Amino acid sequence: MTVTEAPRAVAPATADPTPAARPSGVAAVVGSGNPRTIGQLFIGTSLIFLLVSGVVGVLVGLERIDTSSADVFGDDLGRAYTLHTITGLFLVVLPLLLGLATAIVPLQVGAATTAFPRVSAAAYWTYLISGALMVASFAFDGGPFGSDAEGVDLFVVSLAAVLVAHTVAAISVVTTVITLRAPGLTLRRTPLFAWSSLVAGVVWVLTLPVLAAMLVLAYVDLRHGGQLVGRSDRLYDHIAWVFWQPTVYAFAVPALGIVGDIVPTFGRRRLFKHNAALLLIGLFGALAFGAWAQLGVTNDGGVDTPWLFGGPWVTTGVVAALPVLGLVGLLATTLRKGAPRLGAPLLLGLAGAVLVLAGVAAGVATVIKPLDLDGTTWMTGQANLVLLGAIAAGFAGVAFWSPKLAGKLLPEPLLGLSALLLLGGTLIYAVPDLVTGVMGQLRLVAGGAEGVDDIDTVEALNLVSLIGGVIVVLGILAFLLAMAKPRGAGQVADDPWEGHTLEWATASPPAVGNFGTLPEIASEAPVYDARHASSTASTEAAP
Repeated sequence: MTVTEAPRAVAPATADPTPAARPSGVAAVVGSGNPRTIGQLFIGTSLIFLLVSGVVGVLVGLERIDTSSADVFGDDLGRAYTLHTITGLFLVVLPLLLGLATAIVPLQVGAATTAFPRVSAAAYWTYLISGALMVASFAFDGGPFGSDAEGVDLFVVSLAAVLVAHTVAAISVVTTVITLRAPGLTLRRTPLFAWSSLVAGVVWVLTLPVLAAMLVLAYVDLRHGGQLVGRSDRLYDHIAWVFWQPTVYAFAVPALGIVGDIVPTFGRRRLFKHNAALLLIGLFGALAFGAWAQLGVTNDGGVDTPWLFGGPWVTTGVVAALPVLGLVGLLATTLRKGAPRLGAPLLLGLAGAVLVLAGVAAGVATVIKPLDLDGTTWMTGQANLVLLGAIAAGFAGVAFWSPKLAGKLLPEPLLGLSALLLLGGTLIYAVPDLVTGVMGQLRLVAGGAEGVDDIDTVEALNLVSLIGGVIVVLGILAFLLAMAKPRGAGQVADDPWEGHTLEWATASPPAVGNFGTLPEIASEAPVYDARHASSTASTEAAP
């Protein structure tokens, strides 16, 4: 394996040691190239959009209770559903994970900053403005299924800009891991979150531009009267492949890395078979590349499924479950062999891992052709398991690294409550969709409950799913309340969890430049090694 090392930058000494006055307030935020500030902005904005997506999702759930009428949205039910799904993925899951990576990955690899800090900042502001315009386009009768031409155009352009922003931010994270690692930190010694961010970033850079290119074609069709892609009623069909397997798995890859770093810390032992974990995450990321798994386009602007549901789709659907199952096994072994202690980040992380594993396991059934589950709510439930699992893991990362993000710890009771609500609520939310999918209920944008024989049972299960959605929203609110009431502000230890990796070798929150000195890096857990070497030396020195 080729390893790239980069010398550490050293600032020259100056005659006047007094630091220059630094901007504060709004100027410090708007003009900042500090990766920690940029990461905080990504995370905070994604949580605002999460509330929007969650509320719209609950309202859509209300409509599904009675499949014969639509009292809340009426004829706009399809647009409301696409607002919920598209916002949830592109304005919540991706920026939440990118924000964590932007803030934490430089610390994990011993770098002073990201590879392109100003580019990362530009990516955030592009995401913020374009995301707001995308949500606004739905209010102007735009988005998929919209009837206002200018509103649909605004949706296409703003979503394409969001994809460009995420691609650029991912490139900055990927380049940081490849080129700015501290001496001795080979790729094989890279922490799992940094490694998973590298793997996911590469997959996103290969996938998101494909969707952006499809949107460019749609825009050309919409503006010039073409019929290839740009019909509003067919637009979502050309976006929906990112919510299907294997592509949807790509957005859960960093979640595995987050849990992979949290479990050894709370298990109080080094990760069992670190190299195997790297391999499994890399394999899962490779299998998650799914830009090829798109619907075909017919000459009249319709859609077709030529070879999509053939061998490659079946193979990836089955094989993708193996690396996730293997990684969960390694994490369980780490906890079993260690001396685990409970903590809210661990609970959130395990909830995320369970949900992602359940979603990937559901994908195995999706590709079994005799079950005829593709195009049904089974796929909706599967996507919800994977994406809400990624959100739960993202919450775990925010809670775990809150000392590095803000110099504060979040209240454990609220975080624990959030973990239980997210795990239980997501299962109650998604499992009824799996059942109704088996009963033949189509995805909402593909016909819903049309043609289902036992409509009363389907509507009852839709009610159960709505209850689960409400519980999920309560879990989100519990987490937001925890963020609003941090504890230990200004009095947090640099390493409150007794962490294993390099980010715990610096102050909480880190100073500019992140590190003064670094411990010797001879393994994947240098801080863990230094702590235990110090304990051993102290024991031997005692009389």
